[in-house]
Amino acid sequence: MNVTQFLGAFNDNILKQLLIYGLAMGGIWAGTLGQGGQAWASICLAIPFVLFSGFAGQFSDKYSKHRVSIMAKWTEIPIALIAFYGLWTQSLTLTMSALFIIALQSTFFSPAKFGILPELVPVKLLSRANGTINMFTWSAIILGCLAGGPIYEYYSGKYGGEPVLWLPGIALLIVGVLGTIASHGISAVPAQNPKLKISYWMVDGYFQSWCKFRGTTAMTALFAYAFFYMIIVGVGAMIVADYTELLNISTTWTSVLFGILVIFMGVGDYIAGLASKGRIRHEMLTFGNVGVVVAFTALGFVPANYYLVALLLGLGGFMCGFVMVPLQTMIQYLAGDEQRGQFIGFWNCVTFSGVIIGNLCFYGIRNLGVRPEHLWILCALLTVVFQLLYFFRWRRPFAEAVKGVKVDSH
Repeated sequence: MNVTQFLGAFNDNILKQLLIYGLAMGGIWAGTLGQGGQAWASICLAIPFVLFSGFAGQFSDKYSKHRVSIMAKWTEIPIALIAFYGLWTQSLTLTMSALFIIALQSTFFSPAKFGILPELVPVKLLSRANGTINMFTWSAIILGCLAGGPIYEYYSGKYGGEPVLWLPGIALLIVGVLGTIASHGISAVPAQNPKLKISYWMVDGYFQSWCKFRGTTAMTALFAYAFFYMIIVGVGAMIVADYTELLNISTTWTSVLFGILVIFMGVGDYIAGLASKGRIRHEMLTFGNVGVVVAFTALGFVPANYYLVALLLGLGGFMCGFVMVPLQTMIQYLAGDEQRGQFIGFWNCVTFSGVIIGNLCFYGIRNLGVRPEHLWILCALLTVVFQLLYFFRWRRPFAEAVKGVKVDSH
């Protein structure tokens, strides 16, 4: 599962980074979609999660998550061929369409990959399992970011010489084939709710999850996670692409900044999983939030120095892990077995709705003339709001919901 997830996330992020670099300041499609146009690539990736996650979650409950994972991965090969043609012809419309379709594939894979973890490991190892799969995910995002810079420079001709138009498409196709092969090694598990009648009304899964979990701690944790993800991915990740112009560096060096942010997110996730020691430690949220606020505030004021920016991005990314792992583990644990897939589908919908809101905020504020680096201050202020909500509203119900949760290994 970790290898399959790694390769899938790697492919998603190569394609997304190519579009982000192409739409950001100085890119081959710069200005086509306005200032901060890279936000539209992120929105394109998020929309399928919002529209189809409830529908996808039902499949993960009715059928074996092992089977759903394999079926989702098989679609990645034809999607890579669509992306290949779009990039070969330098068609922004077709390439964005390929990103939308690969996001749709990930929408069906996501409830299976996160929902299967409690079926593969005992609950006392669930925090560690989440830390590990997050580390694999962030590692894939890192490599996708790192590879995206030089691949884009060869693709766009910025290294000198003729553009190598076939390079990104071939990379996407090879990774797609390897990911499909890896999916066949995922452990077989039985369907958790085979009698479930799938509703083809897209919002029905959301409605059922809302009715079942409304007012519960699981729902609170879900919205808390979505709020934090909006800050980090919806706004923060969009700022990094503009450092190509802000620091007058190549996209390869900008991709290293992306990589540093995500590397330390992965390390933070893994350390948070280990530090949990078989429990769900919601109190880690305060530690993580304080570190994020310090790092993001500093990023809004520091001079344009590459190494200083890299250091602060690493610190902010590391501290994110201490917020995301406890919330993610709490959501999985509190969702229960029979409706976990549908609830994770609802989680994806809410989370990526938050990403879209963050992307639109980034796009709107950038078009008002605000400099990109000053948006880090907005991220810091939103994190302060998040911490206040946790301290005054969420801390007590979180503590009661996970009190004594350290289940034996049977």
